[in-house]
Amino acid sequence: MRALRSSLVLCEIRCRLSARFLLIVAIMTVGLPGTSAASAAAPKRVLVVHSFGRDAPPFTTASTAFETTLMAELGEPVDLDEVSLDVTRYAALDQEEALVEFLRKRQTRWQPELVVTMGSPAGIFVAHYRDRLFPMETPIVYSAMDQRRLPPGALERNAAFLGASYDIPGLVEDILQVAPATTNIVVVTGATPLEQFWTDLLRQEFQPFTKRVNFTWFNDLSFPEMLERSAKLPPNSFVLFFLLMRDASGVTHNADAALRRLHEVANAPVNGLFENQLGLGIVGGRLYADEAEGIESARLAVRILRGEPTSSFPPRVLLPTAPQYDWRELQKWKIDEKILPKGSTILYRAPSAWQQYRGWIIGGATVVIVEGLLIFALVANLVRRHRAERSLGKSEEQVMLAAKAARLGVWELNTLTGEIWASDKARELFEFDAETSLDRAIVSARVHPEDRAMREVTIDRAIAEQGEYEIEYRIQLKDGGIRWISGCARCMADESGKPTRLVGMSRDITERKEAIASRERVAEKARLQREQIELLGRASLLGEMTASLAHELGQPLSAILNYANAGGRFIDGGEPNPGTLQEIFSDIGTAGRRARDIIQNVRNAIKKGGAMRGRVAINKVVENVAVMVRPDASAFSCEVQTSLAENLPTIEADPVQMQQVLINLVSNAFHAMRETPIARRKVEITTQLNGNESVRVIVRDHGSGISDETRERLFEQFYTTKKDGLGMGLAIVRSIVEAHGGKITARNAEGGGACFEFELPATAKPDV
Repeated sequence: MRALRSSLVLCEIRCRLSARFLLIVAIMTVGLPGTSAASAAAPKRVLVVHSFGRDAPPFTTASTAFETTLMAELGEPVDLDEVSLDVTRYAALDQEEALVEFLRKRQTRWQPELVVTMGSPAGIFVAHYRDRLFPMETPIVYSAMDQRRLPPGALERNAAFLGASYDIPGLVEDILQVAPATTNIVVVTGATPLEQFWTDLLRQEFQPFTKRVNFTWFNDLSFPEMLERSAKLPPNSFVLFFLLMRDASGVTHNADAALRRLHEVANAPVNGLFENQLGLGIVGGRLYADEAEGIESARLAVRILRGEPTSSFPPRVLLPTAPQYDWRELQKWKIDEKILPKGSTILYRAPSAWQQYRGWIIGGATVVIVEGLLIFALVANLVRRHRAERSLGKSEEQVMLAAKAARLGVWELNTLTGEIWASDKARELFEFDAETSLDRAIVSARVHPEDRAMREVTIDRAIAEQGEYEIEYRIQLKDGGIRWISGCARCMADESGKPTRLVGMSRDITERKEAIASRERVAEKARLQREQIELLGRASLLGEMTASLAHELGQPLSAILNYANAGGRFIDGGEPNPGTLQEIFSDIGTAGRRARDIIQNVRNAIKKGGAMRGRVAINKVVENVAVMVRPDASAFSCEVQTSLAENLPTIEADPVQMQQVLINLVSNAFHAMRETPIARRKVEITTQLNGNESVRVIVRDHGSGISDETRERLFEQFYTTKKDGLGMGLAIVRSIVEAHGGKITARNAEGGGACFEFELPATAKPDV
């Protein structure tokens, strides 16, 4: 579930039912003849697949125009659904398969009658997965994309195209038209795969101009670096703002906001590509009408929804507009209107004196006639103003009361002067009295040194991007204590769009932070207790392993003594042979190393600390344990049998702990069969492959089985049915198995006796 949730968040799938459009159409059709049948008809189902989020101009402009025109011109209800790939935020579509499966499952309940893509990433995605996503009878409209990005053969499968084919050389020609002395063109693009495609194409298409103009590329810079370099461009430079969705540092941007910011700092004129950018800081030229693309795509969709086949519509490419220019930018960069192309349109021109003051002139001539009316209007306006002021004061009082009730501190930062106004609660949180004048530096000094830089960077980013933030940080109190603050704020701009205020709220969250820290301390204490219990279990296990260890150590130690005695007698014979002595010493070393390994395993079994894990063949562990428990088996007159599956995959485990689990289970089986006739005293250890994901180990005895009372408490710590038991064996077994990602269960076996099973995750390599 977590992987699926992550995939859906990465793609930012947003689906909604456009009920507002149904309401508009219903209101328009009330009272018209013949509307009863239309109202009863099922709405047209249209799915719009966006390439980017809802705030990604110019594509947002096109999609908004599409939806508005579709509802206005279709004349009947529309069930509009939307899906966004959001490649603005997630630059690489590495979750396409998850998105395809998601759409397929959704369409089992909701099947569109028309699919419309917005932008080239959405168009490429739908064309690539056309056969898996939608039936062939469902028409597709590819919109708001360059024709060069349309995959081959996409229009042969019940589809139509309406978009653009950008004149790349024309962008340079427009710049040289208005600024013939230009010798350096700075190209601003982002770092997503889509923007990289256009960067590569721009480099190729600009080659014919490289002898006349030098091109500088910003695609490998962060946006702050772009701003810094744009402010220091050499003379005769011109900036071409092509497309900026995500910069090289991975930060997502609103293209319009980024263009405004770049225009503010650049020491050279700026040009763009789209009509909606005119008025945001570009000089102008032949621009592409993104809004017109949305409108014409909607009209094409209306005709298809009314029954016309897609084969009736050849691919349609919208041409750029006639040259358009911003008069303010022409004045700023001293561009003569005489050099503009014929038929150019100049917008935002400053009005003439007559246009600007015509109302005053006419008003002055008629002042005597309207004097009475003017006085009346002034009095009425004054009354309304006083009422508004009283209402505003009351609203501010209510806001402050609400903030006080919620224990919120309200503050406002003047971004131009750095001065701060703070409410009484805000001053109380930061321990400032009412007489202290506050500014950004004074408040920042109260923030904990480890959090100060993070808070300042967050504030600067919110001001630069005219956005908002929400952070948590610490402040140092006068008595040396620490107080945790949760702060949020939003940047406010004046009428010209310049950020002037940062309005925020602060809240004391120290109790919540201390509660979280307390829970973490409790969890750490519990972990240490589990570690001590495991250590105790290992120590108790050592006693049960003593007999088998003595048996194992006896053989290498006896061999060492025999080899040493043989070597001594050989030397006493008077004719020592170096080769024979070398062989004897080698055998002594081999036996000694074997004894050392056995002792090391014992130390590891009781050592405190983390386990040493690796790939373990469970069959080998079973075989080793079967040998180690032979002395106990003889003492209990029991037989140990093994049934091992072939070609088992390995597990990721600590071999010593796996031995500990099996020895505990086998030892319990021996004790459980004390009352069983000797002929039936048998312990069976079986290994199995449980599918392809886990390995199962089964230990079965032929004792008296597990009672109902015992079954409920079987794995509890300190619960035991043995007279001399500690009640830790099975608790430790479960702790080890679960620590390895497995699980253990117990049940009564058919034919009598108990059966313990545990499963562990398997690795890819088989057991050899």
